[in-house]
Amino acid sequence: MDAKIVGVTFRNDSFKYDRQQIIAGLCGKEKIYLKREPANKFDLNAVAVMLLRKDNKDWKIGYLRAELAAFLSDLWSKYKFSATIKEIRQGNVEENRPYGLSIDIKK
Repeated sequence: MDAKIVGVTFRNDSFKYDRQQIIAGLCGKEKIYLKREPANKFDLNAVAVMLLRKDNKDWKIGYLRAELAAFLSDLWSKYKFSATIKEIRQGNVEENRPYGLSIDIKK
């Protein structure tokens, strides 16, 4: 299942790099995973897309769309989902065009 990641223009709390800087540095072979955020104050079904790092300080790079997160939340207890980077859309600061990210989700 293909998914466009949302929230990629926001800054991570308590972190010096914003998500745009993180995505700009990706090559597409990095490991990512999905992490439910049931305590998220904006969406109880929120699913964050996390970049796996060797130092165990993983970085949040965005979220699944609310509709997709709600759909997956019903299946979360039955299946284990994995994700891979499918496409990195190049941004351009001068044109006010942000970097984007699409992923492939499998169960």
